[in-house]
Amino acid sequence: MKHDATLGESPAGGRARVGKSRLPALLAALGASLVLAACGGGDGSPSNPGQPTNPGTPVDPEPPVTVTGKVTGKVINGQTGEAIQNARLSNGSASATSNAQGEFELAGVAPASRTVIRVNATGYGEGLPTAAVVANQTTDIATVELQPVDVTGGGDAATAITVTAPNTPASVSLPANGLVRPDGSPATGAVSVALSAVNPALNVNAMPGQYLVATASGGTGVMESWGAINVTLQNTAGERLNLAPGKTATIRIPVATRSASNPATIPLFYFDEATGFWKQEGSATLTGSGAGQYYEGTVSHFTYWNADQLMNTVYVNGCVADDAGSTNLENIRVSSDGIDYSSSSSVLTNAQGKFRIAMKKNAQATLIAQQGIKLSNTVSVTSGATDVTLAECLSLTTMTDAISIKLTWGARPLDMDSHLFAPDGTHVYYPSSNRGSLTTDPFVNLDVDDTSGYGPEVVTIKKLMVGTYTYALKNYSGTYDPGMTGSPVRVELNNKGTISVFGPTAGEVAGSTNWWTVFKLTVDASCRVTVNRIGAWASTEPAPAAVTRRYCTAP
Repeated sequence: MKHDATLGESPAGGRARVGKSRLPALLAALGASLVLAACGGGDGSPSNPGQPTNPGTPVDPEPPVTVTGKVTGKVINGQTGEAIQNARLSNGSASATSNAQGEFELAGVAPASRTVIRVNATGYGEGLPTAAVVANQTTDIATVELQPVDVTGGGDAATAITVTAPNTPASVSLPANGLVRPDGSPATGAVSVALSAVNPALNVNAMPGQYLVATASGGTGVMESWGAINVTLQNTAGERLNLAPGKTATIRIPVATRSASNPATIPLFYFDEATGFWKQEGSATLTGSGAGQYYEGTVSHFTYWNADQLMNTVYVNGCVADDAGSTNLENIRVSSDGIDYSSSSSVLTNAQGKFRIAMKKNAQATLIAQQGIKLSNTVSVTSGATDVTLAECLSLTTMTDAISIKLTWGARPLDMDSHLFAPDGTHVYYPSSNRGSLTTDPFVNLDVDDTSGYGPEVVTIKKLMVGTYTYALKNYSGTYDPGMTGSPVRVELNNKGTISVFGPTAGEVAGSTNWWTVFKLTVDASCRVTVNRIGAWASTEPAPAAVTRRYCTAP
């Protein structure tokens, strides 16, 4: 289109004049060009609403959009299951604090397939859970279990410091003038040392990193643990301290494993907080005897240190189906727990509900599937020298009221027994004639039984009755060297995805209290469950009152 007059600058620098007869046409053209600009322009360039349209005016670039995700969960005491309030969570610049129920919401976390969240609380060893963070989505990591600190000691940074946990060989020995502050300058003055031992034989989930190892070849593997410790060093200002370059410390890791044998030397692995994987560095030597055995080695920095070895693995192939038999169940998490070794692994099912999960060669493990509040039965798998395939699919309930109860303990007593009393009086326990059923009444089953120490022993409830369930333990071996308290026993209740943990209460008497009633579950007609901690010791089994069998119906 031609115009007799233009809108622009005159040679003299003044505004050019526009002929009166041409003004309506010029205004129409100008309006059309503004419309084009608002719609993205006629040259294919993107629109920039709110910015000046004068090409002579510089346009400030918009700041890049930061897309982050959110991580939620609950922080609990790994020994008692109690909620931990005021736990501090952080990842980069993101931070949060747990509330009175232990719940937290950590916003502003950068997306990553495997990111580490740092969790600290007074009186507890540091937690380092990992999460897969997706932009604009919330990742629920369920429960973060913190282990109480075994001992807090210290001394002056100018002198050698040794801290040893009571009733355990766990210890750390620090060199004189061997610590630095976060900026690399020498640490001076008082040093606080918090030491925590990790027992994977009692609780396989107490270990950060899901036992995944970054191998020297650039791949990943699975490790088997013989125990770990965590050491945290601070100065009076609350700064984190670490070993200076060229300095080393000596650590002792108590042997804690479900394995029947302990290697004379074993590799040491440290948890790499930058990647969320374990990395091998150095080795440790087996020392001591009996319950006092430990692995001793030297380390050049501090985080979690683990006495481990790469696991010689085979794979278990299987599938997950729902109550109707459908196997098209994608992204269901399947997890393993070693029975005669201390390790765990997990995978997600594919679109056909199939999975392939690693376990130790020539060993035993349990498998369970879970999706949110839905649980499957637990099965015991025995592997050989080659891969195995399960004969039946894990059965994931389509209902939302499934409950799982897992019992673990130490090497002794050899035989601990789980007993569940249903509201209608049904008593589920070993032997097989009393183990129950998940497909018919009472929809309760003792899935896995163990008679040689450690466990796990698992009871599953697939359909809830109205009334009160009572769960109790019996020291079937009848030995008290140690008993349930000293072992110690640990009961983990998975109530529709909410984890509660129960440890021994005071009152066990050697020779006379071989029954411990752990908790009761009260179920109403709408399938709401109330958990009541009991913790009562007795010489005879509990005798709860029975009611007429009636199953609840969730709204």
